Amino acid sequence: MPNTPVYYSTQSAALIATEESVRKSGYDINYSDNLWTEHVGYGETVKYNFPLTVVKTGGLAKKWVHIQLYRMGNGGYELNFYIS
Repeated sequence: MPNTPVYYSTQSAALIATEESVRKSGYDINYSDNLWTEHVGYGETVKYNFPLTVVKTGGLAKKWVHIQLYRMGNGGYELNFYIS
């Protein structure tokens, strides 16, 4: 998987970076509709698990992306994710 920065100033920037990195690996993320309206509180960690679609075929992959997003005290976000 391509190198992705760990720290972001906004939640959406972190999720967009995840999406771009996963796409470079040949997959699209099937985000839930309410993801973009959810907010992470200061000092909180949220975890998301989303199914993937294969870019070339458009079919559902047997893999998922697992995302962990932590909101630091300074308002920034720490992003960790992997595909399995």
